[in-house]
Amino acid sequence: MSNSQDTLSPASRAMLVGALVGGAASAASQWQRRQSGEIDTDHMVKQATQDALKTGIASGGATYLAQQMAGRPALSMLTILSVGAAGLYMLQQHKDGQHNE
Repeated sequence: MSNSQDTLSPASRAMLVGALVGGAASAASQWQRRQSGEIDTDHMVKQATQDALKTGIASGGATYLAQQMAGRPALSMLTILSVGAAGLYMLQQHKDGQHNE
């Protein structure tokens, strides 16, 4: 199988960037807890991986949907607002999860 193009689609790039940023942010936010001994390295890596997957899927999916709705401003705005709400929900769930452990 050959790839005639040497470029990634915008959705693929957004997914990769979202996963990298989400995983790095998760690891950074948990580093202090790891240093104080609240969590072990395995838990930190597992959580950072899960967060990277979530943010990658969210950002890639949002970019794909926005591409499909190009030229439809109302639907594009609805997509952006929905992704923002989902992101805030995920952040709140993550924050609540940290306090319950």
